[in-house]
Amino acid sequence: MRRAALRRSAARRGLLPPIAWLLLVAASLVGGGLAAASGDAPGATTASAATPAAASESPRFQVAWRLVHERYWDLGHSAIDWDEARRTFGERPVADDTELDALLIEMYEAIGDDHSRYLPPSLVDEQRELLGDLPCIGYFGHASPGEDGRRADGDAGAPPLADAPPELRAAGPVTFGLWPDGIGYLHVPDLVRPGVTEGVRDAVNALERAGAVALVLDLRGNPGGRLVTMMQVAGVFTRGLLWRTLTRWSLPLPYPALGTPATDLPLAILVDAEVHSAAEGLAGALQAQGRAQVVGATTAGNVEAVLPFCLRDGSQAWIATGVLAPLAGPTWEGRGVEPDLAVDPAKAAAAARAALAPR
Repeated sequence: MRRAALRRSAARRGLLPPIAWLLLVAASLVGGGLAAASGDAPGATTASAATPAAASESPRFQVAWRLVHERYWDLGHSAIDWDEARRTFGERPVADDTELDALLIEMYEAIGDDHSRYLPPSLVDEQRELLGDLPCIGYFGHASPGEDGRRADGDAGAPPLADAPPELRAAGPVTFGLWPDGIGYLHVPDLVRPGVTEGVRDAVNALERAGAVALVLDLRGNPGGRLVTMMQVAGVFTRGLLWRTLTRWSLPLPYPALGTPATDLPLAILVDAEVHSAAEGLAGALQAQGRAQVVGATTAGNVEAVLPFCLRDGSQAWIATGVLAPLAGPTWEGRGVEPDLAVDPAKAAAAARAALAPR
């Protein structure tokens, strides 16, 4: 019942579940200092049901607030004054851990960035079911909607629009085919499911064997995924340093494309306003390098870097600690990736084929 109540509370606020996040390369297990001793001990009770206490008296509340205060990438972008949040939420009485969890979920939702969130242990367990055993590791991402937040079963995702080649094949989550004009097509529904990188590489190799003269990478509707997957997929098409992350508490961190390029065919990338996070980073970096033309509509501009911190009771605080940017130039946060060829996304495939057609 406790888990169901928390899920209902989080769902009402649009918090559940964040399933499309972008995995940072290095783990960030919290040990020592700020967060190793953070939160209430496992099994501890915040207050008895008969004697509610102010939330601010809980060590878990104090740490949850302080993590945002010290690690959030820019509190000036928050929808709420964080000092005021400490007073407003800290003064509210809570009778037990369930009420404290619900209050912390609400407090993090008030940040208003679609990324930062507090997950009690039950919701952490649900994220493990969706993403695997990846506690306290950095993510980038955007909440991917669904009836209960889970993706549909099965491997390949259907192309979002009816402009794909008539005959399609699947390589894991990736759908691909060849138009009669010799231009290859790949649809990548997200960058979080297992097998995405292998699927893109296998599809590219198959299309080259079939005689493709150019490639269209369809990212329309892609909510993002793991940073390492973004880097690996980029590595199918190019090499070199492509990105950096910007934070207020460390120097910019550069990230490269990973792997050996499988093709040098001309490339166009289809995007729309529903492209978020790692998918924006993939399209924007290949565009910035000059490796690909971007066709469609400006992307969401939603590329905050999210780092989960583990609390002692098993809960996690997921905090936007930075933003993703090209190796040189401003971040895509708040502005998105602007297409080289701006067209109605429903007509993007045709426009890309025209741009790629041999002269």
